[in-house]
Amino acid sequence: MSAFLRLKLSQMIMMIFVFYLMILECLSPAHALSSFRTPSYSTKTPYFWVNDEKETIALDSETWFEYGEKTCQIIHLNAVFRHGARFPSLKWIKRMTTLHEKLVENGVDERYPFLKAWKNPFPEKSDKIIAELGEQEQEMLGERFAHRFNLLFDEDMDSIRVVSSSKQRSYASSLSFYTGLSQTVFGEADKTMEPTVNDIEMRFHDNCVHFAESVDKNKTATNEYSKFKYGPEVDVIAKKLTDVLHLPEKAAVTPDDLNTIHQLCAFEEALTDAGSEWCQFLDQESLEVIQYMNDLKQYWKKMYGHDISSAMSCPLLSRIFTTLDKVIQANNADDDYAAAEFGFGHAETLAPLYASLGLFKDEPQLKADNFKLHLNRKFRASRVLPFSANFAVALYQCDSGEDNNDYLEYVVRFYVNEKTVDIPACGKQVCPYKEVREFYKNQVDNCEFHKMCRNPEPKENSEHDEL
Repeated sequence: MSAFLRLKLSQMIMMIFVFYLMILECLSPAHALSSFRTPSYSTKTPYFWVNDEKETIALDSETWFEYGEKTCQIIHLNAVFRHGARFPSLKWIKRMTTLHEKLVENGVDERYPFLKAWKNPFPEKSDKIIAELGEQEQEMLGERFAHRFNLLFDEDMDSIRVVSSSKQRSYASSLSFYTGLSQTVFGEADKTMEPTVNDIEMRFHDNCVHFAESVDKNKTATNEYSKFKYGPEVDVIAKKLTDVLHLPEKAAVTPDDLNTIHQLCAFEEALTDAGSEWCQFLDQESLEVIQYMNDLKQYWKKMYGHDISSAMSCPLLSRIFTTLDKVIQANNADDDYAAAEFGFGHAETLAPLYASLGLFKDEPQLKADNFKLHLNRKFRASRVLPFSANFAVALYQCDSGEDNNDYLEYVVRFYVNEKTVDIPACGKQVCPYKEVREFYKNQVDNCEFHKMCRNPEPKENSEHDEL
């Protein structure tokens, strides 16, 4: 055999061996398990199923940037976070147990033996409390923000303002985030920080009577969600799973059953070491349909479905921009100002804020009858509102050159989940602050929260009801 043929034969054997190893990897339990860890679980998606936790973040990578012929340096960061990954709500914990009982009563455990040994891993007392995964998400975010904007924090950690809603999951998230931030900046975690609790800023949806009555407790407010939930797309996947499980017609899979399996898959896969065998009941088609169903609910309830949903976020939006105003005034006068403000709330905090800013707005609106039109939609809760989702406004001062106008020295960037996004005020990823401030002037300067919410009287901030 010639040397050339021996070389070719050797290359072919190597290729076959590599292909064999790839097949083994695909068939291994670890690969099967990880394949479910995708951004497909609406607001129950862990942060690092969407974002790369192994991303290399250079020190001060976002501290400076070139803007035309100017160099801009960050002088203030204002960020809002959803709490980290938590345990299911009591409602869903009970639904999980009920669904399991239904399947066992109808003999499904004979065909899927894991159901015989399955016990609900989520005790009722764990209702919505933060999970260890959620604390890890937030601590890593603190480290990542410290790397991106290191000089900002290295110069002044004492002036940072931290605000939380009264819920345990948000309060604990703020502590974990600050641990990661301070550990990275100082080399030693600061455990003395205590956030200020402010539910008007971080949990406004719970303090707005008009929202509660017209949207939150009004089923007609989410008609598009209900139409899709009981529409043909969901019916197809429910019937398909009913056949797979060999369930009798009286025990057919319902839309609520699909949602419960969706929740089981997400929470078990994220929070238990063994992962979730419930995920095998959801194929890609089912995940896409269930995602859209849940996105409709988020969209119509918390985003663009009703004016009050976005308008009620004005205490938070106003606080962000009035803080930026004060930072600029102080910087112009060479006075001290806060290096950063961090707020910790909920999906119900971020979604209305995004809507008030004009972010992730799909045209036409998401509706029950245009599912296929929105397969590539802007608003996907799994990507926009996962656990630990975050939004930040970074204020930069640029070399003024010949421009003596104080405001024109300042530009802003918007970050969603650590990535810059286009700012609606100018359609670019960097905008002059003056232009952005003017764009949101009405929401910032005319925020009459209690009046628009039709509250009988201003409510005091909630106590730490779940600490």
